Amino acid sequence: MTTDEQQNQERLFAEFTPATAADWEQKARKDLRDTPLENLTWHTYEGIDIKPYYTREDIAHLPFTTQKPGDFPFLRGDKTGDNSWLNVQQIEVHGDGRHAIEKAADALQRGADGIYFVVHQPELFDVEHLIRRIDLGKYSISYEVKEQPDCFLERLYAELEKCQVSHRNLKGFLNFDPISVKSKINHEEGRAIIKALDLTKDSPDFYGVTVNGTSFSGIGASITQELAYTISAAVTYTDKLTTAGEPLESVLRNMQFVMASGTNYFFEIAKLRALRLLWSAVVEAYQAEPALAAKLRLHSVTSSWYQTTLDPYVNMLRTTTEAMSAVIAGCDSLTVTPFDNTFKASDEFSERIARNVSIILKEEAYLNKAIDPAAGSYYLESLTNELAQRAWGLFKEVESMGGFEEAYSKGFILGSITEVSRRKFRNIATGREVLVGTNKYPNPKEKITFDPEALIQSADFDTTRAAYPTEVMRMATELHLRKLNRRPKAIIAIIGGSEQRQVNASFAQEFFSCAGFETETQNYTSVEEASDKLSATAAEVVVVASSEAAYVREFGPRLRNHHAKPTLILADDPQQMKDEMMANGYDEFIFEDCDMRTILEVLHKRLHGSND
Repeated sequence: MTTDEQQNQERLFAEFTPATAADWEQKARKDLRDTPLENLTWHTYEGIDIKPYYTREDIAHLPFTTQKPGDFPFLRGDKTGDNSWLNVQQIEVHGDGRHAIEKAADALQRGADGIYFVVHQPELFDVEHLIRRIDLGKYSISYEVKEQPDCFLERLYAELEKCQVSHRNLKGFLNFDPISVKSKINHEEGRAIIKALDLTKDSPDFYGVTVNGTSFSGIGASITQELAYTISAAVTYTDKLTTAGEPLESVLRNMQFVMASGTNYFFEIAKLRALRLLWSAVVEAYQAEPALAAKLRLHSVTSSWYQTTLDPYVNMLRTTTEAMSAVIAGCDSLTVTPFDNTFKASDEFSERIARNVSIILKEEAYLNKAIDPAAGSYYLESLTNELAQRAWGLFKEVESMGGFEEAYSKGFILGSITEVSRRKFRNIATGREVLVGTNKYPNPKEKITFDPEALIQSADFDTTRAAYPTEVMRMATELHLRKLNRRPKAIIAIIGGSEQRQVNASFAQEFFSCAGFETETQNYTSVEEASDKLSATAAEVVVVASSEAAYVREFGPRLRNHHAKPTLILADDPQQMKDEMMANGYDEFIFEDCDMRTILEVLHKRLHGSND
């Protein structure tokens, strides 16, 4: 900063007094009054405690805060002109792929910058038709194959030569990643990757080694786990390829990560920044040229973990914020998944909406104009450092076990992810984490247009997603509706008028609405009145909202002779009275912060029995 700039800044901010961390704390405690400031600390799955505010002091010790884009260790990326990224549409390829190629050609004329083909039968893929329909020197065209990547590339390169198209101008990447997907790599797969690497060595903009971080995030991993295990898998590839004789420089130049971008907005921004920091540390550990760390390519895809089948239009909002996180973090390319892909093949409308997310972020939000817009944020700079430090510690722990393959075979990697995913499922089940339209704020007018039974039985239905347990319950409700021509009914019986009963009743009503039940709240002054009137009411579930022990002890036995034998649920925490309440006829208990999974299991069995 020049002397004139310093003087101008001093004049501009002369009327403002610099605030220290102590000043902020004093002000916060005053405004909070009786609430302790410590109560606002957020404890994350990553083991990071997020404070309610951050100040200059939080980043004063960080070494990278003064670095610019293009500076090692490339936390701010290697872009120096603008923050441009490629808008890449994903297309499934079956058979010879001619239909998919035509769709790709159309997408490239409608706003896509590149195509990511998921090739299910690579030996049948018509590479000649691809080369004649799409300019492979102009557009980024990438391929995912499950086997024999070398054979696929050999066919592609041979056809390029036959058509007199230079392979040097190829853009895109090959996604073949047995380590992240299957946890290990056999000899034949290793040889195939070496051949693929040799084929692509003269195609500087085509990447031959891909590591899928999505394999971890897609089953519920924390961000530190996603970072650490992605880096560990990449190191495994690097070691195996260099041991086989491939030059280290060639391997590092061809390295690309595919990372999912989730709904945790600021964490996802910090994630890619931390990933570049970690990769630079790996390159440095190999004693390679530091500039090679800048060759790392990051392809982002919106997260499958958070996508929902229910109220699917909300997925448009999710993918938009996910895309923003990836773009602000500086991804090189981005795939936005269509909002309806959890329950059907995407169509022209959903694909166009997905493509347009990137276009809007560029043309209307101008997110391509500023490189690393997160720079200087006390929170994001501090969070980036925290994620990098914790992920590096976990990475070193994996390495101490013998590397990725050994740690996976010992059950460490999958076991640690399972522990976190269970906590996530539990928080969704208790309502601590909200999936709008699924476990909170359901759309009561939503019409399910697909066959729920066929979807649940389909091999393509993703059962690892956060919303899956709630969706299965809703599917059972929908089947009940279709087979019996009516929705299952839940009556919320409020006995008495205390405020807590109303709270518990409201919570129960929202839960059953999310599960697809027809819900009705009924108020009663006494347990006798409630049991007399409800004994003749047809309902699959009766929820009793009453805090008096006498009421709840009496109500269960009175309803045992109900002709429909409804599932009886107490809208309260029974605490030490649970066994007594169940002995008196109650099947389950519902209250704020309870674990809904057991209730979902009870209801699913009830509805499954009535459907049979």
